[in-house]
Amino acid sequence: MNILKLSFVSLLAIATGWYFYNKYRVVIPPVDVSKSEIGWSATSLSGAHTGKIKLSKAELQFKNDVLVGGMFEADMRSITVTDITDPEENKQLVKHISDQDFFEVEKYPTATFKITEVTRTKDDTYEVKGMMKIKDKENPVSFTTRIEKNTTSTRAAASVTVDRTLYGIEYGAKGKPGSEKDWFIFNDFLLNINVVAAGS
Repeated sequence: MNILKLSFVSLLAIATGWYFYNKYRVVIPPVDVSKSEIGWSATSLSGAHTGKIKLSKAELQFKNDVLVGGMFEADMRSITVTDITDPEENKQLVKHISDQDFFEVEKYPTATFKITEVTRTKDDTYEVKGMMKIKDKENPVSFTTRIEKNTTSTRAAASVTVDRTLYGIEYGAKGKPGSEKDWFIFNDFLLNINVVAAGS
């Protein structure tokens, strides 16, 4: 009888330990950067341009199946333009937004975001706060992200509005070099972020 009691207590201790280990450990599923990307769009008084940026690395952190942290690093040298079909015009715009008027991608080849705070608002929705770093300038950014999970993948999707002038990118801003009396580029640009990792 004592042996049975001891066995039961041992099994209970193991089960309890395993439960708390899984409940409080941080799980970081591997991210597939080939399926992850950032879509961007920027607007001027005469229209808008869109494009994509590849991710060089990213991380999603979960505790007890709840998002608790993460980061991503964008490869700024991978910037593309998707709305211009003329090859030469497309090439010229990519070159311009890659030079010193905008992102200076050779000098600053990466841009990063790191989560500093997460609040779960629904089962699959979170309010995220963190620090965005572009051209070696850091600023706080907040946005809503949605996590979609299944057996094969975990996907984090978010739309983030960024004021480029906070990062020293003022070309074409109202009253700044590159603007005109009746034309300028709006300060805010939009990032549509998609991070795809392995499923649970």
